[in-house]
Amino acid sequence: MLHQRLFFLSCCLVLLLLSACAGPGAATRAEARGFWKPNRYDRDGLAKGRWRTYYDDDAKRQPFTTGQYRHGRPVRTFRYFSPTGQLDRSERYGREGFCEVTYWYPDGKVARRGKAQWVTGGSGARFYWFGPWTSYAEDGQITSVQTYTDGTLTRAETYENSQLTQAENYQKNLRTRTETYQNGQLQRVENFENGRLVSSSTTL
Repeated sequence: MLHQRLFFLSCCLVLLLLSACAGPGAATRAEARGFWKPNRYDRDGLAKGRWRTYYDDDAKRQPFTTGQYRHGRPVRTFRYFSPTGQLDRSERYGREGFCEVTYWYPDGKVARRGKAQWVTGGSGARFYWFGPWTSYAEDGQITSVQTYTDGTLTRAETYENSQLTQAENYQKNLRTRTETYQNGQLQRVENFENGRLVSSSTTL
Protein backbone atom coordinates (compact mmCIF):
# COMPACT_ATOMS: atom_id res chain seq x y z
CA MET A 1 0.00 0.00 0.00
CA LEU A 2 2.82 2.33 0.88
CA HIS A 3 4.50 1.58 -2.43
CA GLN A 4 1.30 2.48 -4.32
CA ARG A 5 1.03 5.82 -2.51
CA LEU A 6 4.66 6.62 -3.19
CA PHE A 7 4.18 5.74 -6.86
CA PHE A 8 1.07 7.93 -7.07
CA LEU A 9 2.87 10.87 -5.45
CA SER A 10 5.84 10.44 -7.78
CA CYS A 11 3.56 10.50 -10.83
CA CYS A 12 1.85 13.68 -9.61
CA LEU A 13 5.22 15.34 -9.02
CA VAL A 14 6.40 14.44 -12.52
CA LEU A 15 3.19 15.79 -14.05
CA LEU A 16 3.57 19.07 -12.14
CA LEU A 17 7.16 19.45 -13.33
CA LEU A 18 6.19 18.74 -16.94
CA SER A 19 3.34 21.24 -16.86
CA ALA A 20 5.65 23.89 -15.37
CA CYS A 21 8.17 23.29 -18.17
CA ALA A 22 5.50 23.24 -20.88
CA GLY A 23 4.00 26.57 -19.83
CA PRO A 24 6.90 28.88 -20.68
CA GLY A 25 7.69 26.85 -23.81
CA ALA A 26 4.16 27.24 -25.11
CA ALA A 27 4.25 30.96 -24.39
CA THR A 28 7.56 31.29 -26.24
CA ARG A 29 6.14 29.55 -29.29
CA ALA A 30 3.07 31.78 -29.22
CA GLU A 31 5.25 34.85 -28.92
CA ALA A 32 7.36 33.65 -31.84
CA ARG A 33 4.25 33.34 -33.99
CA GLY A 34 3.12 36.79 -32.87
CA PHE A 35 6.53 38.26 -33.68
CA TRP A 36 6.15 37.32 -37.35
CA LYS A 37 2.54 38.42 -37.55
CA PRO A 38 2.12 41.09 -40.26
CA ASN A 39 0.60 44.56 -39.88
CA ARG A 40 1.94 45.50 -36.44
CA TYR A 41 2.66 48.87 -34.83
CA ASP A 42 5.38 50.02 -32.44
CA ARG A 43 4.82 51.88 -29.18
CA ASP A 44 4.58 55.17 -31.08
CA GLY A 45 1.81 53.85 -33.29
CA LEU A 46 4.06 53.56 -36.35
CA ALA A 47 3.91 50.59 -38.71
CA LYS A 48 6.70 48.06 -38.30
CA GLY A 49 7.78 44.68 -39.63
CA ARG A 50 6.09 42.78 -42.41
CA TRP A 51 3.02 44.44 -43.88
CA ARG A 52 0.35 42.96 -46.11
CA THR A 53 -2.96 44.23 -47.42
CA TYR A 54 -5.62 42.44 -49.44
CA TYR A 55 -8.38 43.22 -51.88
CA ASP A 56 -10.52 40.77 -49.89
CA ASP A 57 -9.85 41.53 -46.22
CA ASP A 58 -11.95 38.62 -44.95
CA ALA A 59 -10.64 35.75 -47.08
CA LYS A 60 -7.13 37.21 -47.57
CA ARG A 61 -6.67 35.44 -50.89
CA GLN A 62 -6.11 38.41 -53.22
CA PRO A 63 -2.98 40.31 -52.14
CA PHE A 64 -2.86 44.04 -52.82
CA THR A 65 0.48 45.04 -51.22
CA THR A 66 3.39 43.28 -49.53
CA GLY A 67 6.38 44.93 -47.88
CA GLN A 68 8.10 45.95 -44.68
CA TYR A 69 8.12 49.03 -42.46
CA ARG A 70 10.67 50.36 -40.00
CA HIS A 71 9.54 53.19 -37.69
CA GLY A 72 6.64 53.93 -40.02
CA ARG A 73 8.84 54.15 -43.12
CA PRO A 74 8.83 51.53 -45.92
CA VAL A 75 12.10 49.61 -46.36
CA ARG A 76 13.50 47.08 -48.82
CA THR A 77 10.95 46.23 -51.54
CA PHE A 78 7.24 46.96 -51.61
CA ARG A 79 5.10 45.18 -54.20
CA TYR A 80 1.66 46.12 -55.48
CA PHE A 81 -0.55 43.60 -57.26
CA SER A 82 -3.47 43.92 -59.65
CA PRO A 83 -6.85 42.34 -58.78
CA THR A 84 -5.87 39.43 -61.04
CA GLY A 85 -2.79 38.72 -58.90
CA GLN A 86 -0.14 40.01 -61.32
CA LEU A 87 2.65 42.30 -60.16
CA ASP A 88 1.66 45.85 -61.09
CA ARG A 89 4.29 48.02 -59.36
CA SER A 90 7.36 47.59 -57.17
CA GLU A 91 9.19 50.13 -55.00
CA ARG A 92 12.77 49.32 -53.98
CA TYR A 93 13.81 51.52 -51.04
CA GLY A 94 17.29 52.67 -50.09
CA ARG A 95 18.52 55.15 -47.51
CA GLU A 96 16.57 58.24 -46.47
CA GLY A 97 13.40 56.99 -48.13
CA PHE A 98 14.78 57.13 -51.69
CA CYS A 99 13.35 54.43 -53.91
CA GLU A 100 13.27 53.17 -57.48
CA VAL A 101 9.73 52.63 -58.73
CA THR A 102 8.95 50.21 -61.55
CA TYR A 103 5.62 49.61 -63.27
CA TRP A 104 5.28 46.24 -64.96
CA TYR A 105 3.44 44.82 -67.95
CA PRO A 106 1.43 41.65 -67.23
CA ASP A 107 4.15 39.58 -68.92
CA GLY A 108 6.78 40.90 -66.48
CA LYS A 109 8.45 43.46 -68.76
CA VAL A 110 9.16 46.99 -67.56
CA ALA A 111 6.45 49.51 -68.50
CA ARG A 112 7.74 52.57 -66.64
CA ARG A 113 10.59 53.32 -64.27
CA GLY A 114 11.77 56.28 -62.23
CA LYS A 115 12.79 57.53 -58.79
CA ALA A 116 10.82 58.80 -55.84
CA GLN A 117 11.26 59.66 -52.18
CA TRP A 118 9.24 58.92 -49.08
CA VAL A 119 9.53 61.67 -46.46
CA THR A 120 8.10 61.56 -42.95
CA GLY A 121 8.01 64.51 -40.59
CA GLY A 122 5.87 66.71 -38.41
CA SER A 123 3.45 67.47 -41.24
CA GLY A 124 2.95 63.77 -42.01
CA ALA A 125 4.19 61.42 -44.71
CA ARG A 126 4.87 62.60 -48.25
CA PHE A 127 5.72 60.54 -51.33
CA TYR A 128 6.87 62.34 -54.48
CA TRP A 129 8.56 61.65 -57.82
CA PHE A 130 11.76 63.32 -58.99
CA GLY A 131 14.17 63.14 -61.90
CA PRO A 132 13.48 61.39 -65.23
CA TRP A 133 10.73 58.79 -65.54
CA THR A 134 11.02 56.60 -68.62
CA SER A 135 8.12 54.74 -70.25
CA TYR A 136 8.64 51.74 -72.53
CA ALA A 137 6.64 49.89 -75.16
CA GLU A 138 6.26 46.17 -74.69
CA ASP A 139 9.08 45.61 -77.18
CA GLY A 140 11.41 47.64 -74.93
CA GLN A 141 11.57 50.84 -76.99
CA ILE A 142 11.34 54.18 -75.19
CA THR A 143 8.01 55.97 -75.75
CA SER A 144 8.36 58.94 -73.40
CA VAL A 145 10.55 60.52 -70.73
CA GLN A 146 9.00 62.79 -68.12
CA THR A 147 11.14 64.79 -65.71
CA TYR A 148 9.86 65.79 -62.27
CA THR A 149 11.18 68.29 -59.75
CA ASP A 150 9.93 67.77 -56.20
CA GLY A 151 6.88 65.95 -57.53
CA THR A 152 6.02 68.51 -60.23
CA LEU A 153 6.33 67.81 -63.96
CA THR A 154 8.94 70.11 -65.55
CA ARG A 155 9.64 68.43 -68.93
CA ALA A 156 7.88 65.84 -71.09
CA GLU A 157 9.54 64.16 -74.08
CA THR A 158 7.77 61.96 -76.63
CA TYR A 159 9.55 59.34 -78.74
CA GLU A 160 8.70 57.31 -81.82
CA ASN A 161 10.91 54.40 -82.78
CA SER A 162 13.20 55.58 -79.95
CA GLN A 163 13.67 59.01 -81.64
CA LEU A 164 12.64 62.26 -79.95
CA THR A 165 9.63 63.86 -81.70
CA GLN A 166 8.44 66.44 -79.16
CA ALA A 167 9.60 68.07 -75.93
CA GLU A 168 7.47 70.23 -73.65
CA ASN A 169 8.74 72.34 -70.75
CA TYR A 170 6.54 73.18 -67.78
CA GLN A 171 6.65 75.63 -64.91
CA LYS A 172 4.12 75.49 -62.07
CA ASN A 173 2.11 72.96 -64.07
CA LEU A 174 1.84 75.33 -67.05
CA ARG A 175 3.49 74.69 -70.41
CA THR A 176 6.15 77.28 -71.26
CA ARG A 177 7.81 75.85 -74.40
CA THR A 178 7.23 73.16 -77.01
CA GLU A 179 9.90 71.79 -79.34
CA THR A 180 9.04 69.64 -82.35
CA TYR A 181 11.63 67.30 -83.88
CA GLN A 182 11.87 65.29 -87.07
CA ASN A 183 14.55 62.69 -87.70
CA GLY A 184 16.28 63.97 -84.59
CA GLN A 185 16.41 67.58 -85.85
CA LEU A 186 14.61 70.51 -84.21
CA GLN A 187 11.87 71.81 -86.55
CA ARG A 188 9.65 74.17 -84.57
CA VAL A 189 9.68 76.07 -81.29
CA GLU A 190 6.58 77.46 -79.58
CA ASN A 191 6.64 79.63 -76.46
CA PHE A 192 3.83 80.08 -73.97
CA GLU A 193 2.93 82.47 -71.16
CA ASN A 194 0.32 81.54 -68.59
CA GLY A 195 -0.47 78.54 -70.76
CA ARG A 196 -1.17 80.62 -73.88
CA LEU A 197 0.86 80.58 -77.11
CA VAL A 198 2.81 83.85 -77.56
CA SER A 199 5.35 82.99 -80.27
CA SER A 200 6.14 80.31 -82.82
CA SER A 201 9.16 79.85 -85.07
CA THR A 202 10.62 77.24 -87.38
CA THR A 203 14.26 76.28 -87.73
CA LEU A 204 14.13 75.27 -91.41
